[in-house]
Amino acid sequence: MKTEDSKKRQTRPSDKQQLRRKKLVESALQCFSEKGIEKTALADIAACAQTGEATLYRYFANKENLALACGVYFWELAASRYEELITQSGYQEKSGIQQVETLLLATEEIFKEHREKMKFLHDLDVFMVSHKIDGEKQAEYEKQVESFMPLLCDAIEKGKKDGSIGVRADTKELYYTLTHTVLSLLQKLAGMGHILSGDEQVEEERRIELLRQLLLEGLKHEYERNHFERGVL
Repeated sequence: MKTEDSKKRQTRPSDKQQLRRKKLVESALQCFSEKGIEKTALADIAACAQTGEATLYRYFANKENLALACGVYFWELAASRYEELITQSGYQEKSGIQQVETLLLATEEIFKEHREKMKFLHDLDVFMVSHKIDGEKQAEYEKQVESFMPLLCDAIEKGKKDGSIGVRADTKELYYTLTHTVLSLLQKLAGMGHILSGDEQVEEERRIELLRQLLLEGLKHEYERNHFERGVL
């Protein structure tokens, strides 16, 4: 009679299967980033991965599952970068606002290194809406996206305690506002670039830098501004 442990070992993917799945995801992410999700056929991905379409279907069943797996993979790459960052010497000694700045700078570096993949993230958002992918399917992807939350929330909380962050809004409100604002700009730059003539008036790097500075200054000074308006200062 099989024990529970032996059953788990049989159902757990082997190292070979995990490596093959990773190769399929990397190939799919490359194709989706270059051509867009809608314009990429599974046959294109199979050719890139040097495998058959049947193998793709066996691992992912459909394009929706494969696209979400690519999204999860991207955020795993990002998470490893953030985790590496916070374990570096000196990070824990920084003030809360300095930690927030460090995390924002790391996000900008990820954008520079993986611009095409950031374009894919914008495409994935559109794809999920247009295909009406349900919440259950999105669960793993959403969980990986939110893996950044504890890092930024901890930095915000530290800033509130050490006085480097003056804003008194709820920490999660700040988290979502900061991340959505930054990612919206980065995804727009990666996915659409310059559309209107006004888009060319400010250089891309300068636009990113100014947004970061505005967000950081807002976190620092809202407390003082509120007191000034009340006549306290």
